[in-house]
Amino acid sequence: MKPELQYLKENFNQSDEATNHLVSSLSRCKNFIFNEDYTEEQLVELEALTSRFARVSDLLMQKVLKTIDEFEGTTPGTVRDRLLQAEKKSIINNADDFMEIRKIRNRISHEYEMDALKDIFVFAFKNTDLLIDALRAAKQYSQKFYSN
Repeated sequence: MKPELQYLKENFNQSDEATNHLVSSLSRCKNFIFNEDYTEEQLVELEALTSRFARVSDLLMQKVLKTIDEFEGTTPGTVRDRLLQAEKKSIINNADDFMEIRKIRNRISHEYEMDALKDIFVFAFKNTDLLIDALRAAKQYSQKFYSN
């Protein structure tokens, strides 16, 4: 197997493992995500959810999409460039949705206000499926590389 394909496969393996952890967090948070207040234990679970959400978004945008672009000879560009390419390839439906995910990902580790954190928790909860679907679509799109 070509080194580039091996690297892409490793990216997907990392993404699969991270996605499994994210789904686990999603399941643990579903019964209290919309509460007004959180217990300390719930905050721990919500922080795990957002951390895992950020990790999966990084794997998608910084590794998987970048590797696909490089494999196809697209000049590496900004995250927005990668997302626009992914939209053209029908890996994602809307680059702006993923730019919002990127913006929230950047806020995850720098936000301290509880009201803002609640919004971030709910955003991650509501947008996890978007990330998972994009990874699934990227993996399906990439199958053509393995058959050549």
